[in-house]
Amino acid sequence: MLMERDLRILLSIVDLYVKDGIPVSSQKVQEAAGLGISTATIRNLMAGLERRGYLSKQYTSAGRVPTDEGYRCYVNTLLAQRQASEEFSRLFRKTLREEIMDIGTIMACASRFLGSITKNFAVVYGSIMQESRVSRISLVGLEGTRLLVVVNLLPEYERTTALRLEKRFSADVVSRAENLINRVVVGKTLAEAKDALDSIVRDNVTGEGIITREVAINREAIFSGPPAVELYFEEKEHLLERSDYFDPVLLQLLLLLLHNKTYLTSILSKRLAEKTQITIGSENEDEALKPFSLVTAGYRMGGARGVLGVIGPTRMRYDLALGIVGTIAKELQAIGEEYF
Repeated sequence: MLMERDLRILLSIVDLYVKDGIPVSSQKVQEAAGLGISTATIRNLMAGLERRGYLSKQYTSAGRVPTDEGYRCYVNTLLAQRQASEEFSRLFRKTLREEIMDIGTIMACASRFLGSITKNFAVVYGSIMQESRVSRISLVGLEGTRLLVVVNLLPEYERTTALRLEKRFSADVVSRAENLINRVVVGKTLAEAKDALDSIVRDNVTGEGIITREVAINREAIFSGPPAVELYFEEKEHLLERSDYFDPVLLQLLLLLLHNKTYLTSILSKRLAEKTQITIGSENEDEALKPFSLVTAGYRMGGARGVLGVIGPTRMRYDLALGIVGTIAKELQAIGEEYF
């Protein structure tokens, strides 16, 4: 653990480097930290922080820059002091008032909001859960004996499965089967809906009974298939011009990673815990992410479970990222309780 004076010097160096992107001198620290000590003493303390792995420098006469360990110490200090921002909550709610309140629009709005405030790349990921409730099931007769089963789930998710029946049925029979199924599954969770089908297939030899039985036989595929996934990625064009913030080579690497939906989903799906998580540079398990930092928080909204966050260089404003990511995650949870 760092002594108070060492910690204040480290925090000042991180703040100055994040702001300007220039290695920090003892003179700058003296002006910023307000410790009332000489630059010679500050240089000695900076050398001590360097030996302990919190700072580094490129050559002897250069100023210092934070290492990943230095950023981690800085972030841990912020976590101990962090409070939710009422201003972020108010601004986000104001933005949402201008939007249609469906889950996809809310997630897209959250992504835009995070990107605009943090000036980093923002992502919002959500997947449907077994707790989602059925709002309606639609049956659509296709060419030949094929039948499309469309399961509409709250909030605003849809899952489709194609079945093949033993013979073709009229639209009227398909409609009666649809009504029969909806009478027992609407309002139930996916797990409950599967069980409910048993009650209507026994001893029913009519056309609609045959269709219903086929739906029941395939209920695992219909109700327990892979989760529906939504992914929103906010790419701010002005960041492409910010060579003072993004190294051009690393920026291109990050863009390649973020435009790979499968890769990005695999990263975010591991961070679904409903708490704020920060991984800095070398702390990232994936080699491709080691030049970057991720600040994320999990959330639940109605039947959706997801994670939102920002991705950028290790030289990011962690104070801002922590405040807004945690606040918007709580807002999404509150919106889910209010509307879904």
